[in-house]
Amino acid sequence: MTRHVAISADDHLQEPVRLWQERLPRSLVQRGPRLIELDNGGHAFQIGDTEPKPLDILVAAGQTIEQKREQVPARWENVRSGFWEPEARLADMDLDGVWASVMYPNMMLDVMMNQVDVDPEAKLPIIEVYNDHMSEFCSVDPNRLIGYGLVPTQSAEQAVAELERVRKLDHVPGMLLPVQPDVSDWIDPIWEPMWAAAEALGFILSVHAGKPRWMPRRSELAKMDHGMAIYIHTGYTSIIEALTHIFWSGCFDRHPGLRVISVEGDIGWIPHWKERADRVFSKFAVDQGFSTHPHEWFGRNFLATFEADPIGIRLLDVIGDDVLMWASDYPHSASSFPDSVNHIQKHFGHLPEATRRKLTWDTAAALYDITPPTA
Repeated sequence: MTRHVAISADDHLQEPVRLWQERLPRSLVQRGPRLIELDNGGHAFQIGDTEPKPLDILVAAGQTIEQKREQVPARWENVRSGFWEPEARLADMDLDGVWASVMYPNMMLDVMMNQVDVDPEAKLPIIEVYNDHMSEFCSVDPNRLIGYGLVPTQSAEQAVAELERVRKLDHVPGMLLPVQPDVSDWIDPIWEPMWAAAEALGFILSVHAGKPRWMPRRSELAKMDHGMAIYIHTGYTSIIEALTHIFWSGCFDRHPGLRVISVEGDIGWIPHWKERADRVFSKFAVDQGFSTHPHEWFGRNFLATFEADPIGIRLLDVIGDDVLMWASDYPHSASSFPDSVNHIQKHFGHLPEATRRKLTWDTAAALYDITPPTA
């Protein structure tokens, strides 16, 4: 019998290779995502005429260290079926001891991380196709497959309309925001209708780490000496930028039921950011009409996922153990799959059982209303 020990609060769903070719209007197909052949023999996704994104580390979960070091270009025909097929995904979860998987995009993550430009006319239809597919994928087992849709941000009205459309679909409890919207930034009052709609419709919102506002795109960094090291080292600061804009927009003050999750941005920065928010509040926010304190938002309005962050765990008493949710990051190269049971024991085995269970199960189960296995 499978021993399920955790809920993964951040995984990814690899989009099927012909999803947009089959579903976009014919006039938009060449402006949408499609699989292309690379000169090195590997495959990549390309959106319009943007820089291709090789499959490689996006589909490397379960490989040995030796296989990863070989860096053999990934091809679609070799991609593990659990990365994109629901029944196989559930089997991989059983293999890994993971009861439920919260899923974000894989190839489309570049759009939400502001790594590529998308034709303005094609962007909303591309997102709609993705959101429909996520709903269909999760319908196979909506208690264990937890899907996030994508929020379009060419206007607040567009964002609200898609929130309302996706709410009519089943099995999509969360919506992913880009690290920076297409128009202005998250602190701008123009986004108030979106915050209000998300709260009213019961959506959980997330921001996934991506490109900081100051940083060149990954395709440019890849051409620089050590450019990718800079990206991997500092990319998480995009989360800090985005969430700071969101915090000081006052949306949590006006909408106490609104929840926003930091995804794949680690957690060691949270204690200092939390303390600094308190200082900013005490000096400036009292005169700006805030009725609640930032301390109240942690665990109520703001949560964060992480894979393994020893510094963050050491500062757990400052962060608050009700803020954090463990993640496998399947099917990326950094994923703990298929050894998540031992990964959890290694990183959290020293914690009290109640704390460990909060991080790996209870908080995510309550947030997404996940029913545990009967046995």
